[in-house]
Amino acid sequence: MRHIFIVGLLLFPLVFQSQIDSINVLKPAAVSAVTSDDRSPFAHTNLDSEALNARDSGQDLPFLLRLTPSVVITSDAGNGIGYTGMRLRGSDASRINVTINGVPLNDAESQNVYWVDLPDLGASVSGLQIQRGVGTSTVGPGAFGGSVALNTLGDIVEPNVKAVLGMGSFNSYRQSVSWNTGMLAEGISFDGRASHISSDGYIDRASSELSSLYASLVKRWTSGKVSLTTMLGQERTYQAWYGVPQIATEENTTDTDIQDWAAGSSEYGYGTDTQRISDLIENRRTHNYYNYENEVDDYNQNHFQLHLEQNIGIADLGVALYTTTGSGYYEQFRAADAFSDYGLIAPIYPDSSGPETTNVIRQRWLDNRLWGSIVNLTIPLEEMTIVAGGAYSRYKGGHFGEIIWMEHAADVLPGKTYYDNIGNKTDVSGFVRVKHDFAGDNLRMQAEAQIRSVLYTADGVDADLQDVLINDDLLFFNPKIGVDYILSSSSRGYASVAIANREPTRSDYLDSPSENISHERLIDFEFGYRYVAKKWATEIGFYHMDYKDQLIATGMLNDVGNSVRVNVPSSFRQGIEFQAGVELHSRVRWDGNVTVSRNKISLFKETLYDYNENFEYENLVDHVNADISFSPAFIAASVFGYDIWSNDASQIQCELSTKYVGKQYLDNTSNDSRSLPGYVVNNVVLSYSQSFESGGDLKLSVFANNILDHMYSANGWTYSYLSGGMNSMTTENYVYPQAGRHGFVNLTMTF
Repeated sequence: MRHIFIVGLLLFPLVFQSQIDSINVLKPAAVSAVTSDDRSPFAHTNLDSEALNARDSGQDLPFLLRLTPSVVITSDAGNGIGYTGMRLRGSDASRINVTINGVPLNDAESQNVYWVDLPDLGASVSGLQIQRGVGTSTVGPGAFGGSVALNTLGDIVEPNVKAVLGMGSFNSYRQSVSWNTGMLAEGISFDGRASHISSDGYIDRASSELSSLYASLVKRWTSGKVSLTTMLGQERTYQAWYGVPQIATEENTTDTDIQDWAAGSSEYGYGTDTQRISDLIENRRTHNYYNYENEVDDYNQNHFQLHLEQNIGIADLGVALYTTTGSGYYEQFRAADAFSDYGLIAPIYPDSSGPETTNVIRQRWLDNRLWGSIVNLTIPLEEMTIVAGGAYSRYKGGHFGEIIWMEHAADVLPGKTYYDNIGNKTDVSGFVRVKHDFAGDNLRMQAEAQIRSVLYTADGVDADLQDVLINDDLLFFNPKIGVDYILSSSSRGYASVAIANREPTRSDYLDSPSENISHERLIDFEFGYRYVAKKWATEIGFYHMDYKDQLIATGMLNDVGNSVRVNVPSSFRQGIEFQAGVELHSRVRWDGNVTVSRNKISLFKETLYDYNENFEYENLVDHVNADISFSPAFIAASVFGYDIWSNDASQIQCELSTKYVGKQYLDNTSNDSRSLPGYVVNNVVLSYSQSFESGGDLKLSVFANNILDHMYSANGWTYSYLSGGMNSMTTENYVYPQAGRHGFVNLTMTF
């Protein structure tokens, strides 16, 4: 209630009077600037609110996108609630540009997107576009695998209040209420949503408590509109970041096999950590490495956006002002840490030499703020459209750690800060896009160019007590050109080439053992053909993404033992994306997509450390034409939709979806012993909806997930080392098991 009161104070002063003759319901210019229209020469997929809501069982947004081309999803907790992630064409979250209403969502330093910070976001999205490849010019970190543009400022609807109650496996619950006033007097509308989602998770103790609030107030007049939007998110999740030893998830593994494996694992005390080993044997796939009762991640993120749209003569002007704030920590119990890890000297007691190590509870904090502005101007001419825009943002992120408790504390007080550093980032960009139609509008050429300046600085002391001193000033030029040709009333073809540049992440700067780290560069070639008939449609696309200096993991560690990524001169992704849809019957529709790809690194040197040599001896192993990690060569999805029964007031529908993901390598060595096997997941959604003459609707949806109970893992990590030469290699694989057969039920009531 306190949040709702604060939002009300912020929103209602913007209500002002204006006589209107017509209403502008177009999406914001900031959204239009970062999305492709139907004739843009880039591969993209559009989803509306109806498609998103049909698959929305309270899971994070990546799970609502799982059936789109070239997408692979995963969940730390195993059931899509809590920390989730997605890859696009094999590229991880740090290479996927995400915007909400044109405003960047990627964290400025890590460049990742943490969907858990905005739970139940899909319920407020009115439209969404996924662009695969570089795509159109956007704001925030560069789009290397693709981009996702979310729009929450949709069309006006009839006044309503909607309540959603849901429950399902693993003690999962969802409560949500949303409202929309429709168009009020003087062109004012107000909509919002409040949600709470909780779950114990499939993985043991991987619980989630998630809350969010969304509110948007819009004032429209004849030639424009202004909107103020607020999104508040709070998450508290028990950590399941470590994963599960892969050996424990394999079907024929015995208890003895696990004990023998643990005897050689430092993470399990070389067999002495009997509590963890017993838990691993007992729980197998659902084992959680963490056992401290408060091993949690606790974070809140708040978004405030002001959008202004105004027609000025022949042009349309769009302005956006925004700020995003975030604050939170993750808490850890650490056993037998050295005092020097916290900048402390071991205490000496009169009657003994004192302890050499101590147990510690610590919190690692992030306190950050992003603020900025976006300006876009669209000038539609007779055969040409010119779009120009600019964006400016400043980011400040504080990173610090606190000691909450220490067994041998001496004079250390709770709350002592043992590291502290601040990162600052300034991001300035501008672009011009020109669309020109030729040959009676059958041929459209599109050209655009973006200049982006990035200044990143950081100073202080990092978590490993190493000095932080970063100062990197980068200037990027990102041109794009393409053509779209209408071959007939039913078909069109397109081709484009686009260049993108991307700065290193914060961890790349911090962990790099040298100052020679470089930004990444990508040239993306796209070709496509689409045919749309009365009852069926198909599209085929070809892509070749050529990388220079892509940052990859090679097994190298820095001086304090952190894994580092290094630039490799040449690598590429290339593939074919095929999509099709057909109305098999008036009540039956099938849609599907397939991606077949090759994802290769021309040459890199794997680093293997020999523990017998105290890391002084390194084995360098050449890998030629190696597969890029987490880039399956085959991905496919199939969706059958069946309208079982319907009349004027009610409807029963059923959807059967299948997703297949091929083998994924856990590192870049193409080593089968460091891989995840391919998997297939089948889900069923059964829904019943009823409209009432007195007004209002009721919808009951039953989600049956992984109905064939396939045991699989969608993500993982690996580390290999030697213990006396190349013939003594040990490889440890950790994976993130996903839930077997499970379900969820939603009851939606609209008044």
